[in-house]
Amino acid sequence: MRVRAIYEDPDADTVIAVFDGTGVTVTGTTHDSTVAWFLTFRDGKVVDGTAFFDSIAFNEVWKIPPAG
Repeated sequence: MRVRAIYEDPDADTVIAVFDGTGVTVTGTTHDSTVAWFLTFRDGKVVDGTAFFDSIAFNEVWKIPPAG
């Protein structure tokens, strides 16, 4: 994972982290994607979080049948 950017809004207790990642699926193909996490903090702890990912890049991963 490589962090691309971190944005902070201390007034809203919110942090947005954008990062790029590369991985290898169980079938041996490479999966590249960009992900953004929106985190809300209260008293120094995460109380809410939402993640967005590159669904087009992730499509191949959805096609892999479960092991078993």
